[in-house]
Amino acid sequence: MIKKVILILLAIHLSIIQTQAVCPVGMAMPLKAIEEQVREKFDGAKEYIYLGYTPTGFVLSIKDELMFDECGCLTDTGKILLNALAQIMKRSGRRWMILVHSKIGETQVDRISRTSLRAGAITNYLTDQEKCLINQLFPIGFGSIMPTKNATEGRKALGNRIDFLVEDYNLRID
Repeated sequence: MIKKVILILLAIHLSIIQTQAVCPVGMAMPLKAIEEQVREKFDGAKEYIYLGYTPTGFVLSIKDELMFDECGCLTDTGKILLNALAQIMKRSGRRWMILVHSKIGETQVDRISRTSLRAGAITNYLTDQEKCLINQLFPIGFGSIMPTKNATEGRKALGNRIDFLVEDYNLRID
């Protein structure tokens, strides 16, 4: 009987206390607001970073060598960039795709493996260190299969890169 009373009191207590959420947003941030915040944070590294739009949303592309060392570990600079980006991600209320591209590797399997590991390392850092919600992140390692013929010259110049894409779900054909 005492156990039931304690459980009921505990259930009542837990139902009335305010919880803390990692991503306490009521609605998704507009893409223009995300773009402004990203431009403000990353304006100084224009030769390593490209900001723009794809047919489906806003993209931040970062040169791979800025994020990872030769061994595939995140660099201190990469961690600083992810720290800044994580703050925007958590406030955005949107899903972020992490798309990693590379032409390094002898076979396509090697390239997909390399890029998948890097996408996973970014996701792990963002969830473990920055407390981003796992359901906000969608990592994919593409290897070299993602065509760049429709990419702008700025993105092509980056070569091996990591794209952080926020989709708008409104097909942009302009």
